[in-house]
Formats: sequence, C-alpha cells, structure tokens
Amino acid sequence: MQIYYFKDPVGNFGDDLNSWLWDALLPNYFDTDDTVRLSGIGTIINTSMPPAKKWYVFTSGVGYGYPPVNFGDDSWNVLSVRGPLSAKVLGLDKSKAITDGAALLNTLDEFQPLPESERNGVIFIPHHHALLSGKWELACKHAGVEFVNPQWDSKLVIQKIRHAKLVIADAMHAAIIADAMRVPWVPVITSPQINTFKWLDWTQTVNLSYEPKILGSSSFREAYRSRTLSLYGENYFIKSLSIDDAVSDFYRKRNLKSNSWWRTYKTTTEKLVFSAPNKLLSNDLVERLFDEKYQVAIIKALVELKSSNGFLSKDVDFYRNIERLLECKESLLKLK
Repeated sequence: MQIYYFKDPVGNFGDDLNSWLWDALLPNYFDTDDTVRLSGIGTIINTSMPPAKKWYVFTSGVGYGYPPVNFGDDSWNVLSVRGPLSAKVLGLDKSKAITDGAALLNTLDEFQPLPESERNGVIFIPHHHALLSGKWELACKHAGVEFVNPQWDSKLVIQKIRHAKLVIADAMHAAIIADAMRVPWVPVITSPQINTFKWLDWTQTVNLSYEPKILGSSSFREAYRSRTLSLYGENYFIKSLSIDDAVSDFYRKRNLKSNSWWRTYKTTTEKLVFSAPNKLLSNDLVERLFDEKYQVAIIKALVELKSSNGFLSKDVDFYRNIERLLECKESLLKLK
C-alpha cells in the first residue's frame, strides 16, 4: 500500500506532514505496491486521484471538483472523512465524518502538548497563497508577532505551533494542528481565497463555530490579487459563514468548472487580470506609494489579535475524535 497526498512543488506543511506522519502511526505498514492506496490528510478526494485496485480513505476531505467516477464502488473503503460537509457531498453516512487526521499528531511522543508555562509568544501562519504578493513577514515584525512560513519543513512548523501561546491561523492546518497541540488559535482571512467550505467542514467536527477575523491585504499587490480572484473562480469565502450557503457555493463552482472550456478560460483570465499586471506592479515605486496604508491597518489588527483568548475545542470533543481515529487506524492494521 502507498500513501497518497498532494505534493506542492514549493512545499506546504499541512500536506507535507503526510510524508512522515503515516509511517510514524503505522510503522512498516506501507510498501511500493501502488495498486492499493491510502488517501491521507488534505482536500484530495477528486478526479486527480490516481487509479488503484483498492482505495482506503482515512480523514481526507472534499473541497474542489468531483470524486473519481467509480467512487463508492467495491474498490473503495471509506474509513473516515474530514467532516460532515465532505460526507454530505460524497453521499456518505454522517458517522464517516470524524475530523482531520492531523489531530493524530497528538498521539505521538514527539508532539505531546506542552503545559502553558512552557509555551511562549504569538505566531502567525498565512495561507501559502498569501506569500504570492503579500508582505506578511514585514507586518508581523512591526506587530511583535512571529511569522511562520507555511513552506518551511512541516516538523519545524508544528514545533513552532506547539511552543506558542496563541496561533493566528490563516492556513487551516495551522488551526487544526494548534488544536491538536491544545494551543488556542484565532482564524483569520487574508483574502477571499480562504475556503469557507473547508473550514466549516473541520470546525463542525470539534463543535466550534467558525468566526474568522477578516484581516485583508498586507500590500497593494495583494489587494489587487484579491479583487481578481472571483474572475477566475478562486473566490471561496462565503460572507454568511453558513453551512448551507457554503455547500451551495461548492456545488455551483463544481458545476461551472466541469465545463470543457473552463481550464482554458481560467488560465487565460488569470494571466490577463493578475499574472501580467502583477509583474508590472512588482516594483519599489508601487510599494513606496501604496503599501503603507495596508501595512498600518494590518499591523494594528495583528497587535489587537495578540490579546485574543482564541478558540480551543473542549477536551471531551477533541479526545473523542482521537479515539474514533485510533479505531480506524486499528481497522487498517487488520486489513494488512
């Protein structure tokens, strides 16, 4: 059996932890047989999944596109999915929705939660797309918040989370891992690309409402990018933060993007309205003339968030999920 997950060419800690977490949880379990695959952590249940004679799904999520055409037949064994929205879209029973598999970090000795007396400082982890045109590291420096790059080695990012008193989370897995480390977290939104459907899918499993603080842009280029996202289908933020609205928006976008012309349209439009103008805007003059007001607003917001109590799931809810995930892990072991 081989583990399947999304591999970002420039790295993304939430995906990259798959490369070692499953070996730590299931030592000597995986081999080179790619006819049997385990679908791991991430929003990966879609038609990009490679063919296999047998698929085991363990904590994976839905968020983009359709599942494979044969999803649900005898070649699939769904042990669990990330949350109730994924279960609904896939036509699964609610019992299959447990939580994101990154919660299992809590069961490893290397990542045991630290007492509050051993934790220190506030960190900010942006969504990896915020690195494209944002100036978040600079804003964090002036706000007295530690900037943690989501493209860093996943174990380093996890240890940064583990040792913090508060995590400001633009990246969803920053919040998920903080919750696993029992560290309070604050959900924020740096752009409309932050996916309400995915966040609600997870927060429902830990019995918490999704109440993000809208930070906005840290630079003129980032603000420009945010305004273009809806033109090529990359706006995933639902203002109502409603489950029904998020599911409806997911179906609408999925149907739109299934059209034969969509890929050409998206590529062309993104190049015309963002990529090309972004190159022209990437210069010192633009930064000197326009970035200051964005930085001032972001620094103020980050300073205010430093005193936030944050969110943290109740122990009873978190550890009930852990028990259920461990039961799924035992089921996997019996299949070998």
